[in-house]
Amino acid sequence: MTYYRDVPGVAVIGFSFRLPGGADETLWQALLSGRDLVTSVDSDRWSQDTLLHPNKAEPGASYTFAAGSIGDVAGFDAAFFGISPGKPSKWTRSSGYARDELGSLRAGGRPPASMRGSRCGVYVGLSSVDYAYRRADDLGAIDSTTMTGNASSIAANRLSYVFDLHGPSMTIDTACSSSLVAFHQACQSIRSGETDAALVAGISLHLHPYGFIGFSKASMLSRHGRCRVFDAGADGYVRSEGGGVVLLKPLAQALADGNRILAVVAGSGVNSDGRKPGLTVPSHEAQAALLREVYERAGIAPADIDYFEAHGTGTAVGDPLEARAIGEAIGRHRPTGKPLPIGSIKGNIGHLEAAAGMAGCSKRCMCCAIGAFRRTCMCAR
Repeated sequence: MTYYRDVPGVAVIGFSFRLPGGADETLWQALLSGRDLVTSVDSDRWSQDTLLHPNKAEPGASYTFAAGSIGDVAGFDAAFFGISPGKPSKWTRSSGYARDELGSLRAGGRPPASMRGSRCGVYVGLSSVDYAYRRADDLGAIDSTTMTGNASSIAANRLSYVFDLHGPSMTIDTACSSSLVAFHQACQSIRSGETDAALVAGISLHLHPYGFIGFSKASMLSRHGRCRVFDAGADGYVRSEGGGVVLLKPLAQALADGNRILAVVAGSGVNSDGRKPGLTVPSHEAQAALLREVYERAGIAPADIDYFEAHGTGTAVGDPLEARAIGEAIGRHRPTGKPLPIGSIKGNIGHLEAAAGMAGCSKRCMCCAIGAFRRTCMCAR
């Protein structure tokens, strides 16, 4: 069984996540019923009253703290990481996310102990450094663990260390596409034979108001407090937090080992917009070109796609350009009377920024696992 024209396919054999809305069963039911899971930043993170102001020009303030929240993030399992209980603080950045890696391994039928010494790679998408901002607010709190605790590379390296994994271990920051680029790099590593398996993760937590204030100044956040995906009334996005992990393996090996295959990665690709009207303005030409390239390599015809999970943040600039790219690369090449369904999980839970790809990936895995769609695709700009 091969889903990729030139090289073996990659199988998703396990996934675990923490997203607004709870566990997979709860989240799936919420998606089916179209529930809105956006609330606001937890009140114990910082004093919102002193930082909230309707005027975006107000210094040191944000005009919204609407958010998709996962609730308490203070619980840190120090022993799991082999860290002395006296070292981590209330706002320890990792917040037990290695437990999600553990859940992903178990869901994939891989006891963690069996992977020690293996060539399993770890690829983490991460962009925000909220915990570092908190530490910088109190220079007296800096100690011997501060540098390793706040280095983005350690988000991946600590997992390789804890599980004794010897494959590539890296943290990737490409802004909102971070976790999907990490996913692509993991697939490439598996296809080339560099790794036998890979853990791919994306993480985003709201531990400091810096991001809200900064994106508010840039007018990127929705004043209505909702990601109105592909809606004429879209006025920006909602920041959300959480994380997700998938376990990847060569398809042929997964079949031979009798693993439960949740989804098959037929192809993936990465490009850049290059020069364009503005740094933050996406290029529909570049997006369409990448879509055409990946589908052609994978041997997937536009008519074969059942559903497209888009980036779809709810911005007045980005959404129309993305929809245009999807239409040019796929929609116009489908038979008459067979429109392409597109959507985005951000309409339910908000935008996880660097971890957004893992949120969309979790939705697609659930779609495939229950047989809702035979072939789904995803794009991130």
